[in-house]
Amino acid sequence: MIKTIRTPVGEFELLVDSYQLDLLRDVRRVSVFTSMVVEVVEDTFADLGAGTGPLSVVAAHAGAERVIAVEKNPKRARLLEKNLRKHVPRDVEWEVVIGDAQEVDVNADVVACEMIDTLLLEEKFVPVINTVLEKYEPNIVPQEVRIGANPIGRPPRTLRYRSGLPEDIEPLEVIRTDKSIPEKFEYETPEPGYEFFTWVEYGGTIAGGSDVFCPVLELPTPGDVLIGVRGAGLTSLRSHTPKHQDHT
Repeated sequence: MIKTIRTPVGEFELLVDSYQLDLLRDVRRVSVFTSMVVEVVEDTFADLGAGTGPLSVVAAHAGAERVIAVEKNPKRARLLEKNLRKHVPRDVEWEVVIGDAQEVDVNADVVACEMIDTLLLEEKFVPVINTVLEKYEPNIVPQEVRIGANPIGRPPRTLRYRSGLPEDIEPLEVIRTDKSIPEKFEYETPEPGYEFFTWVEYGGTIAGGSDVFCPVLELPTPGDVLIGVRGAGLTSLRSHTPKHQDHT
């Protein structure tokens, strides 16, 4: 399949599989991430979880002299290589690395990672970024990920996803990528249920809340505190009421 994407540095026809096609149909997501890459790109650019390569292609046209695209899925990596071979300018050095982004040692001026999902639970965004920051000090795209929450009066019996974001949304937490990110989180949840939002923002455009990129997560919260581990999956979520001990 072929999908045309529109970016700040031009239009590109990319070979994609069905999963990547769904992702690239999210126009806001494409706009936000490609715009951020164009703004911060430097000599060496690494794309962790590159998919079929939209950010790698954009970086190559925005001024990167060397592009390293890391993709774990071998079939997708073959499409990625074909896309880079077709679209990367001849004076730009590039390579495709087939492997786990958390295990591949990549030193670059700018590192992009789109492995973002609601509450950063299922994808490996946080452990991947923390692994990079243990060794290097790159600029990371995105620089911020925002998480918000609203109480819901009649929560579902079990967790569920839906698309859509509220018009006015305030962040409960702003996660920056210029330093190590805590993997465990705790949110106060005094109401019986909450809907959680996760989004990335650039120039007033919000990416998030779509069917394929950070859909809204609705879940019951029978306890006063919701805890979870970023990157450890939905099974890490726990809602509980802490036991208060009297030390007097």
